[in-house]
Amino acid sequence: MRRLVLAVCLAALLAGCGSFVGDSPPPSDERAVAAIEEANNSIAAVESYQFEMGMHVAASDGDQSQSARVDGSGAVNVSTKRMQATTRTQDQTVETYVDGYKAYQGCQDPWGGYGVENVSRSEPWATATPLHRQLLLFERSNVYWQGNETLDGTRTVLVTASPSTETLQSVMDRRQGSSVDLDRGSLENATARLWLDPETNRPVQSELRLKISQRGATATATLTLHYTDYGTPVSVSVPPDVYDNQYQLGCPGSN
Repeated sequence: MRRLVLAVCLAALLAGCGSFVGDSPPPSDERAVAAIEEANNSIAAVESYQFEMGMHVAASDGDQSQSARVDGSGAVNVSTKRMQATTRTQDQTVETYVDGYKAYQGCQDPWGGYGVENVSRSEPWATATPLHRQLLLFERSNVYWQGNETLDGTRTVLVTASPSTETLQSVMDRRQGSSVDLDRGSLENATARLWLDPETNRPVQSELRLKISQRGATATATLTLHYTDYGTPVSVSVPPDVYDNQYQLGCPGSN
């Protein structure tokens, strides 16, 4: 069951209300399609931003249950092709870096060091970052206009999406070497929401919910990302240890 929890965590982190599992969802709303296009246009020239994330995962298998909470934050500099993210659980903190077309994820104790993955060059570099990846998810899904909604006291407009298994997998495959495989039998439900600033069309927050089943066990995850400081200068530095202490095949024990 621990492996199932990890699979849901990775799926949610690599992917960012309606659902699609078997039957085809309704066609997209034209207004929602236009809103996603405007959101993409609004961030096209953005060279930097920061984000905060929160995720809750719960799994059950018969009488056994397990849950995990992940919080984190990060910064992206599109012009220098660098990203830094820190994720925190109850017992550990993990640092992740992207430098150009290499991604480095901190490995758990007792190994330490960083597992290395290649970032695909088949699409613009920015789509390896959380904001652009979530928009890519909406771009490749049927989307629906939900109108105005107040979020933490701020007026926004809400668009929801119905991502398919294939869409989620294609977004996760943005990093070559991703070991998460969402086969048709494992993903039971996927829903996504995106809140946009009505003045700038920029994303304010996104949410992705997944339900996965595997060998009788089920797990659900909710990933929320909040985006701030668009265009604010940010310098992302990568510690020398990231380059000196690497595992080219990923972190030990991760497969």
